[in-house]
Amino acid sequence: MHKEILIKELKNKIAQLPDCDENYRALANIYVAEEDYFNALCVYEDLLKKFPDDLQALINTGSIYFFKKDYEKAVENYLKASKIEPTSFAVNYNLGNVYAEIGSFQNALKYYNIALEIKPNTADVYNAIGFLYQDNEEYQEARRFYQKAIDVDSTCSEYHINLANVYQKMGEFESACEHYKIAYEFDTSDKKACLCLANSYASLEKFKDAEKYFDLTTKIDPNYYSAWVCRAIAKADEGDLDEAMTLFKHAIELDVSKPNAYLLLANILIGQKRYQEAISLYEKATKLTDKRTKIYVLMANAYIMLENIPEAAKYYRLAIKEDPANLEIKLIYTDVANNFILKKVS
Repeated sequence: MHKEILIKELKNKIAQLPDCDENYRALANIYVAEEDYFNALCVYEDLLKKFPDDLQALINTGSIYFFKKDYEKAVENYLKASKIEPTSFAVNYNLGNVYAEIGSFQNALKYYNIALEIKPNTADVYNAIGFLYQDNEEYQEARRFYQKAIDVDSTCSEYHINLANVYQKMGEFESACEHYKIAYEFDTSDKKACLCLANSYASLEKFKDAEKYFDLTTKIDPNYYSAWVCRAIAKADEGDLDEAMTLFKHAIELDVSKPNAYLLLANILIGQKRYQEAISLYEKATKLTDKRTKIYVLMANAYIMLENIPEAAKYYRLAIKEDPANLEIKLIYTDVANNFILKKVS
């Protein structure tokens, strides 16, 4: 109720003193705090009609549009702000962020570099550039900039996790493990860092160490679906397929709406020649994702093993329908169909 009164008072002040920018800011701040971005934008637009060169209003408007994923309007407002104050760190950094979000690599890099010229050795900017290179699959450059961020602030767990993720992508699992461990030791309640560390040990085939951290992760959050799936994968890699299957089933019990555990469990069943059970799980997975091409191919392969060519052909056709440009699937389908016809003829 107090906020409603304050909003009413500020609206009255704006009506009485339309040239006082502080009243607009105070009202917009209330709306932002309430996550009422529609009304916040309305206030900023009114402010900008009166003061079109108000730098902070342009930045805040751009930030709201960025949050709402209206990137075109975010860029529009940040560029207006840039013309007013080209040496603003916030403007250039935010422009870098929005261009990175829409995948404009060169523009993002341009504005991040300008931000660094304004504030050299800013860890967050180095980290953002690392993300940019990582998204572009330029892992060596990503590693270099994540390391720069750590050199500036070695106490930020996010930077260590990001660097470790790149090392993991590069197959440098020892280095990945080192940085995941640093991140986890900063905060032993961080389930994400703990799980990453467990996965890193599993990549090194240090399964005993991996199991220790999987156990710690599931103690932090017993309902952490990803932890149970990753633990099951590690068990499968270790060769303990029975335990892996138990863990995949537990993950399914925790969250029946995610396809991963169904698919991975089905793949184990295929290896055990339990094709019908696997097909049943694949069918469930197709209902939980819009990325069905690979699942249809797996189902078709299972039907091939069952020598049920008509069903196999059906699922190859469905895979082709999902991904018409995939020549490999078309060739497999053609080969299966031709062999089926030849058998029928003979």
